[in-house]
Amino acid sequence: MRVLLLLFLLLVPPVAVRADPPHIAVIDILAGDIVGRSTPGLGILIMRRGQVVHIGGYGHADLATGRPVTADSLFDLASVSKQMTALAAAQQMAEGRYAETTPVARFLPALALQGTARPLTMGDLIHHLSGLPDYLSDEEDIDYRPETTNDEVIHWLGRQEPETAPGAHFAYSDSGYLVLGSAVTVADGAGSLNEVLQRRLWAPLGMVSTAVPAPLDPARRVVGYAGHGGAFEESAMDNAIEGDGNVFTSLNDLARYEAGLADPHFLTPALAEVIFANGRLDSGAPIRKDGEEGYGYGWSLSVRHGQHIASHLGGWRGTATLYVRNLTTGLTIVLLANGEDADLWSLERALEKWLG
Repeated sequence: MRVLLLLFLLLVPPVAVRADPPHIAVIDILAGDIVGRSTPGLGILIMRRGQVVHIGGYGHADLATGRPVTADSLFDLASVSKQMTALAAAQQMAEGRYAETTPVARFLPALALQGTARPLTMGDLIHHLSGLPDYLSDEEDIDYRPETTNDEVIHWLGRQEPETAPGAHFAYSDSGYLVLGSAVTVADGAGSLNEVLQRRLWAPLGMVSTAVPAPLDPARRVVGYAGHGGAFEESAMDNAIEGDGNVFTSLNDLARYEAGLADPHFLTPALAEVIFANGRLDSGAPIRKDGEEGYGYGWSLSVRHGQHIASHLGGWRGTATLYVRNLTTGLTIVLLANGEDADLWSLERALEKWLG
């Protein structure tokens, strides 16, 4: 495969790239498989054990102006944001503020659910075992608008019947992580999840361009698109929700974040063991997501060719994101696209085969 890629590199002009060192030229060719086809722009970050081995932007952040994607362009992480909410929760638990078994109602009284065998707990939120209805579902009666707040959703959830008993079944839940974001905020005595994450994660790691639920510098935000085959139209749905998405960040800031995850002084071995451990149902059975995958603290967990993988996919209007950490080899691949229809898993697997 490496020989074929090198021959291809000599014969085919690479896609337009704005790469900062270090830079692996053959990755430009692999990026060309989707840039201009299923997404106008793309950011690629590759690290190994906390060190950057490739970082670069490809294609356009804005088709109308021709503005390029760079390592400082701001993307919406969508559901990749969940791991940051969960990491803050893990830090709070390590400090003794609460446990996975702590009832959510301790922080959010509106969620003292009635008619369940046991209370809804913090661990239920983290591992998608809450049974809460999906506030984003078209089948629900919530009046969801761009300006809808976490508090409004929580009070709506408090009036709904749980779809399943807490702890009984795994069901991926944006509602659960919205609630987790609010509970984490209350536990820290903060005014917003943004305040919590700035203090606990982003400021200590030097992530000066990261924020939730809106970008710090709108001029650096990529424009979102939908479409295939190079036919793109703008797509966006901004909102005010914190916890389950809406973290806006750049490749450069994510390089600092990943370096923190690889640093035992920031992410201690004890904390890493917690966030990359699979959750369990009340029955004692481990979580099984999509067949053989489990779920930790904002990370899907799987085994690939005998190697332990932590990953998360994100998707929203105008954005597609993927964060993959090989816990065995130390290789990390982060892909950020401003095309919601981009097939990032295929690109990730091609990159992983090349990088080994």
